[in-house]
Amino acid sequence: MSTPRVAGLTVYPLKSAAGIAVEQMPLDDRGAVGDRRWLLVDGGGQAITARECHALLHITPRFATADRDGALLLDAPRHTTLTAPVPGADAMARPVFVWEDATLALDAGDDAADWCSDVIGRACRLVHLDDDASRPLKRKYAGPLPHEARRVAFTDGAPLLVLGLPSVDALNLRLLEAGASEPLDRRRFRANVWLSHLEPHEEDRWSRVTVGEVTLGVGSLCTRCVLTTVHPDSLAQGVEPLRSFADYRRTSEGVVFGVNATHAGPGTLAVGDAVTVLETR
Repeated sequence: MSTPRVAGLTVYPLKSAAGIAVEQMPLDDRGAVGDRRWLLVDGGGQAITARECHALLHITPRFATADRDGALLLDAPRHTTLTAPVPGADAMARPVFVWEDATLALDAGDDAADWCSDVIGRACRLVHLDDDASRPLKRKYAGPLPHEARRVAFTDGAPLLVLGLPSVDALNLRLLEAGASEPLDRRRFRANVWLSHLEPHEEDRWSRVTVGEVTLGVGSLCTRCVLTTVHPDSLAQGVEPLRSFADYRRTSEGVVFGVNATHAGPGTLAVGDAVTVLETR
């Protein structure tokens, strides 16, 4: 039996924008360093995502500092590069809302707001997660690990999303056999940790694993939304993969693909790391 391994790692500095492929992924107490620490919000502080604003997918972030937790450089078609420094202590603190959670973020200023508003075609503010903000981790994302006194960034809920590439391959085989003209790009599924050398959906059965020297608690299966039906380049929207998921990946919680996971503590994941399954469910 082959050993599952990390095939790729992706960080998403700005929620719902394009991701950055990395060879190593340092983890702090919230999750991947630099992952979803930036957010676009409307005038009421509500998170704006690519679910309803597909143009966010065309914003391509780059880290401006080696530590990945400082300024961002943002690019978009037909726009000059925006440099977004981390707001200072004198920046406006805004209450922001991600799903049912409220937390505090610091406003990046009018120039950043104007640039982002022009790109996505609606008024918005660019904000950065306040270092002191506390958005509690929910129990369902931690698996067998303790969730108390843990916090997350602007993710949908879990610190990490883990997905096996054979699961993507199995989906695409179904689609191609049903007459699809091309496979779906894995970017639609926005995982942090991409795995190889395992069976399709094998990750669903895990409860506790080590990835290299990092222990992960595998929590709930990841419910999937309309964003998976949007092409990350053309922004065209269709019905797949949700239509196919409804046939073979439906649960009482919705259609699922990949797993939510929580790290036991700070550490570093790396491409090529072996995965050792400690507990299943």
